[in-house]
Amino acid sequence: MPDPGLREQRTTTRDLGPYGRLDIAERTDARSGSVLYRLHAPHVRGCVMLSPATSADDPTMPTRASGELLIQPDQFAPAFALHDPRPLSVNNVVLTGPVRVTIEEAADFRPLRRGRTGRPEWLPPRTHRHALAVLGALVETWRKRQDLDELTTAARRQAAQVYLTTYTAQLSARRETAIRALGAVADTERRVTALHALLTA
Repeated sequence: MPDPGLREQRTTTRDLGPYGRLDIAERTDARSGSVLYRLHAPHVRGCVMLSPATSADDPTMPTRASGELLIQPDQFAPAFALHDPRPLSVNNVVLTGPVRVTIEEAADFRPLRRGRTGRPEWLPPRTHRHALAVLGALVETWRKRQDLDELTTAARRQAAQVYLTTYTAQLSARRETAIRALGAVADTERRVTALHALLTA
């Protein structure tokens, strides 16, 4: 059964100059505010998910810079699972993330891969330039969307649900700790009172 939160796939093509033509098929998850882009070009295969950065931010904290974006080439929202998204590879190098950028800085950010130790590291120069051309085209596609406010609101609501679960669990644990602490205080007060009574008898 189709997921009602997913919008129909749209396909566009971008000219990457020396890197050839980039075919972009996109699906939007209206509930999370994320967009999955399936990419196909010479030496480029796989998917990237773009999301408003508010999807990772605590809504109870002061907001960070507006227009920030999460680029996730190897982590995808559960709603996209049925579409079998594969991590993005450029020149047979699998990219990793997430990378947080502002729309204005998108042309200068550094895509990452996972190194042999498992930690993210920068790409080789040739692959970096190629990946930047690909991801830059995606960010430009994102920038032209007419529903960015709607996606940002959805991402913020999703973050609120995640943080509500987190803080509810923390609150429960802290209440239990406070109850135990109050019990310990009452027990200590009883002992102190008993000792005072013994000394003054």
